Amino acid sequence: MKKQNDRLSYWQTKLEDAKIKYAAMLNKIEEREKLYFGNKDIRGKNGAAAKKATNVRNIVYELIESQVDTSIPQPRVTALHPEDKELARQAEELLRNEARRLGFGAMNDQSERTVPVQGGDIYHVEWDPSAGYHCTLGDITVTERHPRQIIPQPGIYDVDKMRYIFVLMAQDKEDLQEKYGIVISDDVEDMPEIRGDQETSITGLVTQNVVYYRKNGVVGMFSWVGNQVLEDLPDYYARRETVCKKCGREKQGEICVCGSEKFIERTVDMQELPHSITVGNEVLPTMQYGPDQPIMNPDGSLQKDNETGEEIMMPGELQPTMIPVYRPTGFPVVLRRNITMEGRFLGVSDVDVIADQQESVKKFGTKIEEKLLKGGSYVTMPEGVQIETTDEELKVIRLRNANDKALIDVLNVQPNTSYDLNQLENNYNWAKSTLGITDAFQGKYDSSATSGSAKQFSANQSAGRMQSKREMKNEAFARLYKLMFQFLLAYSDEEYPIVDKDIQGNDVYSHFDRFAFLKRDAAGQLYWNDEFLFEVDPASNLASNRERLWDMVDVKYQSGGFGPINDLNSAYLMWTLLKETNFPQAGIVQAAIKERLDQQNAAVGGEANDVGANPTDNPAENVLV
Repeated sequence: MKKQNDRLSYWQTKLEDAKIKYAAMLNKIEEREKLYFGNKDIRGKNGAAAKKATNVRNIVYELIESQVDTSIPQPRVTALHPEDKELARQAEELLRNEARRLGFGAMNDQSERTVPVQGGDIYHVEWDPSAGYHCTLGDITVTERHPRQIIPQPGIYDVDKMRYIFVLMAQDKEDLQEKYGIVISDDVEDMPEIRGDQETSITGLVTQNVVYYRKNGVVGMFSWVGNQVLEDLPDYYARRETVCKKCGREKQGEICVCGSEKFIERTVDMQELPHSITVGNEVLPTMQYGPDQPIMNPDGSLQKDNETGEEIMMPGELQPTMIPVYRPTGFPVVLRRNITMEGRFLGVSDVDVIADQQESVKKFGTKIEEKLLKGGSYVTMPEGVQIETTDEELKVIRLRNANDKALIDVLNVQPNTSYDLNQLENNYNWAKSTLGITDAFQGKYDSSATSGSAKQFSANQSAGRMQSKREMKNEAFARLYKLMFQFLLAYSDEEYPIVDKDIQGNDVYSHFDRFAFLKRDAAGQLYWNDEFLFEVDPASNLASNRERLWDMVDVKYQSGGFGPINDLNSAYLMWTLLKETNFPQAGIVQAAIKERLDQQNAAVGGEANDVGANPTDNPAENVLV
């Protein structure tokens, strides 16, 4: 217990020090979000808020939303060895299913705002033993963590090179008590600001602090709330089993067969093979005979062969086949940057680079409104003459004499806001130019584009300038898929159900069995095969632009890419592809073409049977005649 308290004190000190070093960035995070949501403060000469804007044109929000990419990069797994092609296909199908099950669409939607606003975002991967399907125990969880929830090691900007990194989470107190089986004394959040809603501490919520650290190449994890330790795992990725403290047998009930009621948790480097598998050309059974044992005589002497004098051996007892366990590598967090820059944990924030333009837009917008509100119409009339102010259409002015009528006049005072409007638009265009966004990219009228091709070229140029951000997204998802595969390879003992599509668009059902990735090296040792390249399919970005994809399918069909035009087989292939890209009612057309194909094939088959049944139709006999 003393060692655990010492570790608690150690990591509490490390967290406080890291928070102090990261304080400037945490403050910057709040400022960026205020600008994104339309902060009305107008800075004075000293930088402090001097006044409030009366009307904000939120160019930060507009330009951030213009860049939102709803496409989910799909995994692509490539085998490094020719014999592993089928394994790579299974891994790719599994990851594609996991992306759908985990709801990556909602996570990506949130990340698409956080990344350009804050410069980066974090995906947190964990293994949940209580999740999974009916026939599986446990499953992966992927959570998007806001940058305010991550405190990095000071001075180190690459996650893979850090010795430790903190993850802070707002948790329900009762949930933690049920999960860890302890009573939490604290009832107040240490850091309510990590929730991001600018609220004070909420009763019933607590701040869970988690640190992942690396020591001697092994990843550990330490978690606490307040001054109470929740978890202390020096080997975070190790498999664990609960065994009897007295005899070491695996726990089967509340009382061990030896009578002990005390159990402990320990890590294991080997595990029992749950079912027979094939490793190369070798069948690995679940049970194997142990080393040969000599046969003993009743008097304790060894039995020997009468002729040779050699000891007589017999097979040893049946023992479960033991295989090595697999451990993922690195911290279970994936950082996605907006634009990389040396000396920064997070990337470059779009809000930071256009903050000055947003400030100027607020000033000019407020100035224009004030000018217009102060202008108006003024009436001049002789002293003593009054005008009725009722809602009647006909107003009566009572004059003392005819000369008073000449003194009644209306003066229209309209301020000139053209210069202010021009400067406001200049700042807006400067912000767009800085981020590389054009009117064509936003779908607006583009006066510089004189034709449809020119407008398309302008949009493509803008997309090209932001290609770096797309590459950062693809790279982050590739690392995320690799980490997910490692978790499944380490912990998914049961066969995992997956569904894929065949070439005709039909569902194909299969299972992912991690034991198929078990191999034997040249030295005869078993090892887990994780030697694959994890990338993302670039075609998945095109798939998000459905109309463009459908146009390309039409072009390919008309050029004969699916086969001869007007051939039913060609049409069937085309409509199968359109069905997979969610073309409206494509499935109905595909089914109708399939019915025609079946009728056509049946008719051809009938004609062939008729030819074989009629002797006069035999070509050889016709020649003889």
